[in-house]
Amino acid sequence: MEPLGGPDSSVLALLWGSPTRVLLVRKRCAPGSPWACDLALPGGGVKRGEAPLEAAAREAWEEAWIPPAAVRPLASYCCEKTLTAGRRIHVVIAALQGPAEPRPAEEEVDAAIWAPLHIASAKPGPVRHPYRGVIEGLSLPGGLILWGATLRILRRILAMLQEGEVKLNTPQRHI
Repeated sequence: MEPLGGPDSSVLALLWGSPTRVLLVRKRCAPGSPWACDLALPGGGVKRGEAPLEAAAREAWEEAWIPPAAVRPLASYCCEKTLTAGRRIHVVIAALQGPAEPRPAEEEVDAAIWAPLHIASAKPGPVRHPYRGVIEGLSLPGGLILWGATLRILRRILAMLQEGEVKLNTPQRHI
């Protein structure tokens, strides 16, 4: 159970390959949505009685068709905070351990991609977001924009891997 002030949401940072790639989804460009057109880690709200790992795995299935059995948890931490919606996010870092071909779940997301994790080390600059206008972020192929909490989370994960805090071939641990 999370302490008071625990997460509203949980996301799955699913890592795979060499060089390391991370699964990202683009939220549909729905007017009025606080995440419209955002490139994000698969994730969403934690349901009552649901553990953050369960929520992250459920959301990865709902948004990108990643079977929970293909997810091997490595570490987790709480909480990252979104600046636009004020949500507290529990981050589950995991390795892909079985076959999975991500594809977007059309009602929630319109893209599911494996992006190189090292992109998080690039210096953000002004980019045109299709919904938000000009923001500080990174422009990826296909008109995808990486910014905000997702970029901060990926930078932290990259640092954790580089410093040996998380290893892709170790069992789960909670940070």
